[in-house]
Amino acid sequence: MAMQCPTCGSTNIQPMAVVHTAGTQHVHATHTAVTSDGQFVQGSSQGTQSTALAQHCAPPAPPSPLPFLGAYGIGGIVIYMSMTVCPLLARECVYVGLAGLRYNWKQAAIGLGLLVLGWLLMKGWHAQAKGYSAAKRQWQSTWFCHACGQAHQRG
Repeated sequence: MAMQCPTCGSTNIQPMAVVHTAGTQHVHATHTAVTSDGQFVQGSSQGTQSTALAQHCAPPAPPSPLPFLGAYGIGGIVIYMSMTVCPLLARECVYVGLAGLRYNWKQAAIGLGLLVLGWLLMKGWHAQAKGYSAAKRQWQSTWFCHACGQAHQRG
């Protein structure tokens, strides 16, 4: 027994993953050109192209951890820099630890603020990652009807 669209009864239905994959191509091209002085230059390009239907049936995009990783990294660097003493135009810095933090307390506070921002961004990313997992499971169980253009959940 063939599966049918619950809206129109058509049997022309496919999983969203199949529709997306069928309409997506990976392209790699090599180019050769001649410069104004007669030299041959060769280059290449690559990319992905998709039909409008494949883009419509694309899986959900995962959340990026880069914002919180960046905030942690920059915050850590700022705090480390506040714990060092670098003479003007010197090649090396001297690590002074907590004494440097007392002297450069404004810089250390900015670094601490960036670490707190990174922690808040990480909490948001974690919540988005949970939502992404649910959206990905839903996408994997969704079918697309080519006759009526509707997407339907399958059990």
